[in-house]
Amino acid sequence: MAIIVKIIRDSDGGLQYLQNACNYIRDGRELTCGGFGVNPFDAKAAYRQMEAVKSYYGQTSTNPLLHFIVSFDGPTDNLVFASQAAPVIAAFFKDNYQVMWSVHHADGDSAHYHMHLVMNSVNLQNGKLYHSGPSELNQFCCHVKAVTGMEYQLIYGNRKQRKI
Repeated sequence: MAIIVKIIRDSDGGLQYLQNACNYIRDGRELTCGGFGVNPFDAKAAYRQMEAVKSYYGQTSTNPLLHFIVSFDGPTDNLVFASQAAPVIAAFFKDNYQVMWSVHHADGDSAHYHMHLVMNSVNLQNGKLYHSGPSELNQFCCHVKAVTGMEYQLIYGNRKQRKI
């Protein structure tokens, strides 16, 4: 058993991709949601807040976001655990990036409870882009492991295969 951590990127998606991702987080299927640095209860407001940071730093033509999916497994695969773990997992980025997250229940796309985490790629403090290299992604996965107590498997995904 292992927690699956999936990262989905689309460098060519533009701001429409960011808007779609914010809408996806708040599409009515979420069981719980939250965020840091944005209004997580209003997808349009969250999008405008993330876009404002991008505009301020002149980063509107770059990869707009990172989309993480954390799929719970074994003893962590229940709504209570997922709802409690999601804000702690998302808090990994809260000091430097705007994030929104939601927990979805098992459905046709996933046999497990899972959380979606959408993160603005632009650092709030210095305007630099998040470098999602192996070292940075491993640090995040180690945080997920510390929160859940479960081993992890990192998977790279392609947005063109997903709904958003």
